Amino acid sequence: MQDDPQDGQQSEDGSPRGQRTRQTIYEEAMRLFETKGFRGTSMRDIAAACGVTKPALYYHFECKSQLLAKLYEDITAKFFEDVREIAAAQDSAESNLRRLVVSQSIYNINNRRFLQIFWNERHELEGEARDALARLEREFEATVQSLMERGQAEGAFAEAPPKVVTYAVLGLLSTVHRWALYTDRPPEVVAEHIADLVLGGVIRRGDA
Repeated sequence: MQDDPQDGQQSEDGSPRGQRTRQTIYEEAMRLFETKGFRGTSMRDIAAACGVTKPALYYHFECKSQLLAKLYEDITAKFFEDVREIAAAQDSAESNLRRLVVSQSIYNINNRRFLQIFWNERHELEGEARDALARLEREFEATVQSLMERGQAEGAFAEAPPKVVTYAVLGLLSTVHRWALYTDRPPEVVAEHIADLVLGGVIRRGDA
């Protein structure tokens, strides 16, 4: 990878070349974080792995923590866009919950390598990046809880504390990236099975 011409400056380059450069940095950083850990990896290590100078790397990221935060932003951007679209949909709570569970399951499975690194290293985020992550997580939790409450109001979901059910569902979804590979099933198939399991637990049953 060639050095960027404006060494020492932070990049907001959205050009195809800039995007390719960032992708190379992401890939090499993840490889190093996997093998050496976040704290054991220096910006010099990342620059060397990418074949650039340290100033060229700092053109894109001012520190490792920012690199990790930007990697999270880029990888999750489409997922959170989909979540907001699902939350705004005027379908039934049951339909929206299924779409949300399937969407997160597929996302988690397809990004299992990154998620393993991120769950190990997220405590290294600093300042605004840490606050931004907390806001995104609270927003997502609120979306799921709102679906639970709406489903109960519609009479479709069983009566149970919505917050308890929300955390139970999120707990299940947060681990799928660790074990889905061992099922020998495509992500889409695993996601549908998880959705069946979740909905089977929350849908209201007829009187016995």
